[in-house]
Amino acid sequence: MSTKLLIAGALLCALSTPVLSHPDDGSSLGDQVLAPPPTFQANDVGVTEQLGARVPADALFHDQDGKAVRLGDVLAGDMPTILTFNYSDCPMLCSLQLNGLSAALPGLVKKAPMLGADKPVGFGLGSNYRIVTIDLAPGESLEKMQKMRERYLARLPADQMPGLRQGWTFLVGDAATIGRVAAAVGFQYKYLPEKAEYAHPAALIFLSSAGTVTRYVYGIEFPVPVMRESIFKAGLAEQANAVGFMNRCYHFDPDANSATHGGVMALRIGAAGFIVLLIGGIYFMRKHGGGQ
Repeated sequence: MSTKLLIAGALLCALSTPVLSHPDDGSSLGDQVLAPPPTFQANDVGVTEQLGARVPADALFHDQDGKAVRLGDVLAGDMPTILTFNYSDCPMLCSLQLNGLSAALPGLVKKAPMLGADKPVGFGLGSNYRIVTIDLAPGESLEKMQKMRERYLARLPADQMPGLRQGWTFLVGDAATIGRVAAAVGFQYKYLPEKAEYAHPAALIFLSSAGTVTRYVYGIEFPVPVMRESIFKAGLAEQANAVGFMNRCYHFDPDANSATHGGVMALRIGAAGFIVLLIGGIYFMRKHGGGQ
């Protein structure tokens, strides 16, 4: 390798700026991920647990087929519900959460002993429980919502598809209606206009057949035993402690954060020092007959 090439490579390292793109609390590092910087505009994003709270039955939405529905009608019947809040243009967290949810669903069908059950039970989507996903983006097009729904249904067993389609409903409404339901269950989110995205947590909210909150399950991966227990207790209208790690989708501008500036500067100073040492070493080797 030539001396010029070594120096050029070192200069490239020194002048490069780290790219900070769409980090989320815990997607890979669990609870070791640092908190958002103080300048983050949505530090209040999270979940304030409201066990026993009831969702507003009269909240009016449109489902994925464009039909006007009341939330109470969607939740009608004896089945418990898993409630999620997502949107189609989410850059990362919604996909991770819904991928994790859809990955857990096939394992729920297999029968297994449950606390308080006389015999092993299984849970089929559409027959024993339902999922309702409320779109965080007000007025999102039906086409986008349908594509989002199909993306996750396609991950599920084809032989169960009729029940799956019946059991997983996507809803879109206006901002006030979405916010009303979110507030009722303590789900806190915020629109970031400079990013045209939503900062939001990842949470599965389990509801009894009467529409009351029984449990919160956080994260992007959902163990089948936890899901079984959560559905089972929701069916009994029995409240349970939350499980999982809170994940939040947040975005920030490194130019607005002095700590980030300090980190970038430290990287550049370190790189500059490396260049000095490298050039000095090359000079020493050349002077004493080293390699070219």
